[in-house]
Amino acid sequence: MSTTNPKNPMTLMRRAGAPLLLALAALLGGCASVAPVSQLPALQARHDTRLPAAPAAASTQAARAWWQELQDPVLDRLLVQAQARNLDLKAALASVQEARSLAGLARREGLPQGSLGLTAQVSRASQAEVDPYRQSQPRVPEQRLIGLSQSLGWELDLFGRVGTAQAVAERELDLAQADLHGAQALLQAELVQRYTQLRAAQQGEILAGRQLALAQTKLAQLEARTAAGLADAREQRAAEAELAQRRAAQGAIAAQIRQQLAAIALLCGEAPAALEAGGSLAGLREPQALPALPEQQSLQVPEDLLQRLPQVARADAALRASLGQQVLAERAHLPRLSLAATIGLNEGASRLGKSGALRYAAGPALQWDWLDAGRRQAREAAAKAGSERAWAQFEQSVLQALADGESALRGWQAQYLGWQEAQQALRAAAEAARYAAERQALGLEPPLSALGSESQRLAAEQASTEQQALALQAYVQVQLALGAWRP
Repeated sequence: MSTTNPKNPMTLMRRAGAPLLLALAALLGGCASVAPVSQLPALQARHDTRLPAAPAAASTQAARAWWQELQDPVLDRLLVQAQARNLDLKAALASVQEARSLAGLARREGLPQGSLGLTAQVSRASQAEVDPYRQSQPRVPEQRLIGLSQSLGWELDLFGRVGTAQAVAERELDLAQADLHGAQALLQAELVQRYTQLRAAQQGEILAGRQLALAQTKLAQLEARTAAGLADAREQRAAEAELAQRRAAQGAIAAQIRQQLAAIALLCGEAPAALEAGGSLAGLREPQALPALPEQQSLQVPEDLLQRLPQVARADAALRASLGQQVLAERAHLPRLSLAATIGLNEGASRLGKSGALRYAAGPALQWDWLDAGRRQAREAAAKAGSERAWAQFEQSVLQALADGESALRGWQAQYLGWQEAQQALRAAAEAARYAAERQALGLEPPLSALGSESQRLAAEQASTEQQALALQAYVQVQLALGAWRP
């Protein structure tokens, strides 16, 4: 079939489409898509985003993960396993992949679309159709037709609607990525906190066992002194009550250890059976010291604090998506222009290759919904309210991030100072216990006095361990508030 034939369908399509495209060139040039920009710089200009900086900056944290400052190889391995197997993290990653695919789909919505059709049908018109005026016209015989067609359609991006829809889909992808980053940050923080609580509970169980042994020794000595008439029976009853309290505390600590182990297994994507012998987490049952507390008393606030925080990035993406939705609502009533062309064959099977079977159609199509009974105003009002809601949530997320950073820094400094005081108290209690033991060995103090000093030393050690755990958790919170997570 020659393309120079004036009746050629492709020639007709070019003749019909070229003038129309030229006529719309100027219009399309002024109707580019709207891709809302980030609102973060404008909000930073409105609010003071400065937080108290640290005199001693942790300059090494930029080169490695923040939890490596705790110098705990077991914790490092747990975090690697959790980030590879955590199911919540996998779900967030799948959401990003889904949003990326949808964004790719939106980018292709503005491209031409072609389809191939094949039909086979038996048809016959009714008598009323062939002879509507009752003139005794013969009825058309039954027809067996095969139709083969190839159609091409392309909606021109008038008023930037297609491009704006693409921009909204991109913002939805940004939102999903921010959710993924937030899930990563929360996983890292929660695992470090759970691990810290586990090690603190294990150390507490060891100290509780020592306290229990001291209470048993004290009770035995008081029983002997009471039997000899050298002590009041009330002292023996008090020692019995103390012994019962020690046993109850030991049981509570054991339950807490089991809870923390189960929580860590869940974060690592494992079943509780992984904590048994031979499981990947079996080594956690062995008691181990708490991770080392970093030496710096405070951390430096990064200049790009808000850009680091996943919750702020998510709110920014949601706001930009809502602005795009508002643009789409405002332009939904405007005309739609499409270019369409169809070429095909429609004839019986034996005559399908004849020239008379050829059929084609080409030309533009304009659609304008001029009557909507107030639907457009309702859509615009809903989109505008959604944008205002998104803006308020975005501003609230920024202010909340600043407040969290401030409180986390203050909390870290306070807990670190508390740990230093607890260390000093432990040293004083240890010196007192040593002095009491020496005096008992020389016969200058009774055994009960030395037992009391040792019990006070164990209590001070327990308080120091608990304060170290609190300081480590405050360190986790400040890292989370300052956006120190790593993908």
